Amino acid sequence: MAKLHPDNQITFTQELLARILDAYSITIFSFEPINEGISNSSARIQTHDKKLVLRVYAQGKEDKDISFEINFQDYLRAHDIPIPAIHKNNNGSGLTSVEIDGKRWQAILMDLVEGQSITTNPPYELIGELATTQAKMHLLGMEFATTLDTPKKLWTDLRDGHASKVENTTVGGQEIRSLIERIKNYSYPLNPELPYGYNHLDLDFDGNVLTKENRISGIVDFEDLQYSPVIVCLGFTLWNILDDVGIAAMKHYLREYENIRPLTPLEYETLPNIVFFRNYVMVVIRLLLWDKDTPIEDITDLLSLEKDIPFLLSGRKGDARERCD
Repeated sequence: MAKLHPDNQITFTQELLARILDAYSITIFSFEPINEGISNSSARIQTHDKKLVLRVYAQGKEDKDISFEINFQDYLRAHDIPIPAIHKNNNGSGLTSVEIDGKRWQAILMDLVEGQSITTNPPYELIGELATTQAKMHLLGMEFATTLDTPKKLWTDLRDGHASKVENTTVGGQEIRSLIERIKNYSYPLNPELPYGYNHLDLDFDGNVLTKENRISGIVDFEDLQYSPVIVCLGFTLWNILDDVGIAAMKHYLREYENIRPLTPLEYETLPNIVFFRNYVMVVIRLLLWDKDTPIEDITDLLSLEKDIPFLLSGRKGDARERCD
């Protein structure tokens, strides 16, 4: 899989991994890079008696943010969310940092969760399980926020900050360049009264939800964890279900989610705009990842969704679930 900012990411070798794993007193191991994810790098680690995953962060991440990410995962795991256990190093910390060739690398070591990270055409049973799991995570994220005294910044709006990086794309001609211009100019204000909590913000079947035998076996990659409107995290996931499986599956997801956490009227009003914005974000991500090699159908599909999402998710009558009919 292509990476964002590959120069800031590690290239695994036996010698380099040995330097990192020494912090866990692991000296004999084999490894296999995991060619997934666009921001960080991971490898499967096999010792004589354990199967593990080492995650090495791209340059630029602060220790306090990774430590917070670990603490939040511990909190979710303690409340029965299927998060893989994170191992402590010889200093008793879940975060390990090692300087190699003048670069400081940060890493965490966790249990390997059996399962596939990309699930195509998930059955409705699995879609419903993710919906209820996400709803529970959102309730826990709201609860976790109340345990902290640290200042919490509200989101003022939704806007994409990377569209200018692809404004000169050669993919698709004028139609795509016009789309990029619309993305650059798009901004949606967020009501400060929206419910907030700590949210994953990238929960989907395309890499961060591991499945085995049509059940969720693990949830990983809390890179995007932020204190944010809960409806943003839900809307991002709904976009993915819509894009991958379709409108009926998205309706099913929302119904199952609300069995655990009903939305407020303000969240219903906001939801279509979140899904619409996520569609714009994915246009930019795809163009950044593959540049001129971006398959045109990947963008034209999103161009169609740009036109369809307001129709599918907005209307004067009924709530968000009814508007999907």
